[in-house]
Amino acid sequence: MNDLQLEILSEIVGAVKAGRRFLVVTHVRPDGDAVGSVLALTFMLRKLGKKADAYCADPLPIGYDFLAGAEDIRHDVSDPSFYDVAITVDCGDFQRVGDELAEAIARIPLLINIDHHVGKSVFGHINWVQTSASSTCEMLYRLSSMLEVPLDADVASQLYTGILTDTGSFRFSNTNRDVLEIASRLVASGAQPSLIAQYVYDSGQPQRLRLLAKVLATVTFHADNRLAAAELSQKMLTETGTSHLDSEGFINELRSVRPVRLAMLFREGRNGMVHVSLRSKGDVDVAGFAHKYGGGGHRQAAAFRVAGNLEEVRPAFTAEALSYIA
Repeated sequence: MNDLQLEILSEIVGAVKAGRRFLVVTHVRPDGDAVGSVLALTFMLRKLGKKADAYCADPLPIGYDFLAGAEDIRHDVSDPSFYDVAITVDCGDFQRVGDELAEAIARIPLLINIDHHVGKSVFGHINWVQTSASSTCEMLYRLSSMLEVPLDADVASQLYTGILTDTGSFRFSNTNRDVLEIASRLVASGAQPSLIAQYVYDSGQPQRLRLLAKVLATVTFHADNRLAAAELSQKMLTETGTSHLDSEGFINELRSVRPVRLAMLFREGRNGMVHVSLRSKGDVDVAGFAHKYGGGGHRQAAAFRVAGNLEEVRPAFTAEALSYIA
């Protein structure tokens, strides 16, 4: 961590010590790092004697309800004036919190942003954005040390979950010695790796598997199998009795094919938008791809949204991806 990062971190520590009532919020369509970080920071603040509430506009994906505090995450803010500090976690862009929460947060005097994405713009009065971090939960582990907050099994499990999922179970290139050492310390503090992995990865229902079968039936390979693309339609969700939350992790099935360097999953939304998820291997930087279309993410995991339908969007952006990896 460089001097500038340490200076920002010290500023956050000062703001936390001075604040009394905290709103902690993460992004819509939360993943493991989002859930782990919003819960862990909320619990850490409470350990310091602060009033802190966790918020997320959307329901949690299947497999994260075992985390302490998951059932208490709120979805709307009735009285923003109650809070003197808002903290966003794992949000590469302010609008990722959702329109209603964004409006509420804008009315809170101090906004702190803690994130590891390559964002489109800087927001917040204090911004701690560390793109070299594997996850926001890794960053919060370092913050817990600066705040001198002792880690119990609940917080250790929340942080471990975020690190586990954002490193792809320690398979992605963001896994390094520091990440593994932090994970080891979290286990020493009470996180149970096998139990957490079981909840996160083995909590699916039969209808989720039926949905996956339909998605895999749409897979096409291009450029000597270096590009894999698939789609998920609203019709598939209706036929299987599922929601988009059940598709969490589907794109990793495409990425798992040995020659694939870029995987794309096109998901049809209800609002005339198509969500495009990207995963890559090697030197393919999908964050750069996503940024061209108003999205964001990491070098090997990113996403964006475009207006249109699957019939138009999939072939157009598959062609764009072919030129991107050429």
